[in-house]
Amino acid sequence: MSVSDHWVLERFRAVDRKDIDGFIDMLTDDHVFLFGGRPPVVGKDDAREQVLIFWSMIGRLKHNIWRVTEAGDLVFVEANVDYERPDGTWVVVPCCDVIRIRGDKICEQRAYLDQSAVFADEPGEVRAA
Repeated sequence: MSVSDHWVLERFRAVDRKDIDGFIDMLTDDHVFLFGGRPPVVGKDDAREQVLIFWSMIGRLKHNIWRVTEAGDLVFVEANVDYERPDGTWVVVPCCDVIRIRGDKICEQRAYLDQSAVFADEPGEVRAA
């Protein structure tokens, strides 16, 4: 499977556009989302609220996906995520998402990443936009 072929990747494109409805529409009503070390987000309403709060704390973002692996109802997505910090500098954060699908919806997602560089006083890996 090509990296860009799996339908789940529309979730990442919606996030990169900061398209909250495009993101939420892909989720089951009982969706569970674990994002880094944050408490679990359960259901569409909580997901909408938490994602909008997070987006308000950053500038732009871009998922640079380099591997997608499917195993039954699980999809593993490996990426480097470019985040624009509030000061306009950029940091790159490695990420692995484990996504469980039910039919044509995402019912569970676990995003394994460390975003401390996004909010640190001194960014780790910085690059020009």
